[in-house]
Amino acid sequence: MWGALALVGALAVAAAILAIGVTKGWFDSGSVEGSTVGFEPKQEPKPRFTGSWPDYGYDAQRSRSNTALDLKPPYRRIWRFEAGSLLEFPPVLGRGAAFIGTNRGAAIAIDTLTGREIWRRKLAGRVASSPALAIDGTRKIRARRDLVLFTTTQGFLYALDRTTGGVRWRMRAGSSIESSPLVVDRSAYIGTLDGRVLRISLRDGRRVWAATAAGDVKAGLAVAGKAVVVGDYAGRVSAFARRSGRLLWRRTSPGEALRGAGRFYAGPAVAYGRVYVSNVNGRVLALDRDTGAVAWVRVLHGLVYSSAAVSRRLVYVGSYDRRLHALDAVTGRPRWSADVGERISGSPSVVGRLVYVSTLARGARKGRTFAFDARTGKRVWAFPDGRYTPVTAVTGLLVITGWRTLYGLAPR
Repeated sequence: MWGALALVGALAVAAAILAIGVTKGWFDSGSVEGSTVGFEPKQEPKPRFTGSWPDYGYDAQRSRSNTALDLKPPYRRIWRFEAGSLLEFPPVLGRGAAFIGTNRGAAIAIDTLTGREIWRRKLAGRVASSPALAIDGTRKIRARRDLVLFTTTQGFLYALDRTTGGVRWRMRAGSSIESSPLVVDRSAYIGTLDGRVLRISLRDGRRVWAATAAGDVKAGLAVAGKAVVVGDYAGRVSAFARRSGRLLWRRTSPGEALRGAGRFYAGPAVAYGRVYVSNVNGRVLALDRDTGAVAWVRVLHGLVYSSAAVSRRLVYVGSYDRRLHALDAVTGRPRWSADVGERISGSPSVVGRLVYVSTLARGARKGRTFAFDARTGKRVWAFPDGRYTPVTAVTGLLVITGWRTLYGLAPR
């Protein structure tokens, strides 16, 4: 009798200690500081063009950074476009137009000089990602064959004519797609919610190869040398050969022992020979681009849905802890952080010498967009709209993605 009671009491104490330990992070692998081993300083993200922002994340490495643009406040608003629906992801820019998809399944082209709608196309399913451009001069596609690519939650990849919005071809993947297309190798790379990674020919929508991730893929892929990399909802980051789709390496996100690896909603950014990617378990990881070996880990105190921006040896990432963090790209050590007063869900963007971020406020109309000095973290500007990823830009124009509105701003 007394022995049984003692056993019950001991189990209760052990359970209480376990619960406290989980809450306090006693079973957490914690942050791991990195070194210069494998770091390639010459692989600094370099702006390829200033007249377009053709991908979600600006370039094929998803650096989310264009330091060549000389844009800074004060700004004046030159146009405003009401989309009539939630804008969860930003537009891509090129050839004098902004291209964006809405939560109601509309693909829209907007004149970047006037804010006037050029064309609109109804798609099958919601658009839960940014489109991508295949444009002559940045993607080696003939100008008369310029395409804008959209994915939808009904599992379609659409190739639309850039000038008219006409459907050139569409491909059905068989599962919902929330992955922003990656355009490289005259192909589009996408992930699906049934855990596949696909390479699709831009010529006719034909499937070149299909590979299997460890879980659902919501993020966009990024180029990492001869591979494409992506995280998934099983908490793994995988690298697939661009030519064949063969799995080259796979890495599991570190995390608390009793809570598992978490999920990768954020997409990777590739620079300096490393893959930088964030997990909802609060980890920001730097992995070796060629092997997947862990270079460093930084634990943040909040969910991280934000894909990283990389520039000037800093990694910028937002968190549900209401802060924008700047981490050393070599070691993962914090360099500065800025309190924005609300959760950050979307990805930062670096334009010129500033880093921009938007807030996921409790009320959709209360979100804001902020600009910080990318080197020091000093706040230099604020705008009274924003919710997810904040800005894209080209020469002379900053485009802000608000809750349901796009804004075109120019320096005064």
